[in-house]
Amino acid sequence: KAPYSCPMCKLQLGPILELQKNFQLCSIVEAFLATTSKGQQGKGSAEGKKEAVPCDFCLGWPEPAVKTCLICNASLCQAHLNKHNAKASQQEHVLVEVGTGSVVEERMCLEHGRLLECYCQDEGQYICVLCSIAGCHKGHSIITLKEA
Repeated sequence: KAPYSCPMCKLQLGPILELQKNFQLCSIVEAFLATTSKGQQGKGSAEGKKEAVPCDFCLGWPEPAVKTCLICNASLCQAHLNKHNAKASQQEHVLVEVGTGSVVEERMCLEHGRLLECYCQDEGQYICVLCSIAGCHKGHSIITLKEA
């Protein structure tokens, strides 16, 4: 019973909805399809290249990530990496090259299900904090992942 209005252009619509084509959305879809088709064409010729990992924080078109934060479990483009590093609370976070241990399971302790944050120098392997305190690496020479 209340008059309807378009959320984009604020055009008042009558009681019977006579919808118009959303040109803004159409242009976004066309740009996406054009980009996707270019990516499909280039995929065959660039099979040897690694696929770029997108930034987890970019809105719209994500930039390619340059680093992955193991603590945040996020891939970051250069702009978001600068913001990440500017926060004092994130100064101790461990950053690795994109694609290094990108699968979450590779960075988790199989025994405790926790993030691998330490390195056992005696065994030469990455371990979680619980492994260093109460696990099979108790009493070993342990350093932080960042030191390693």
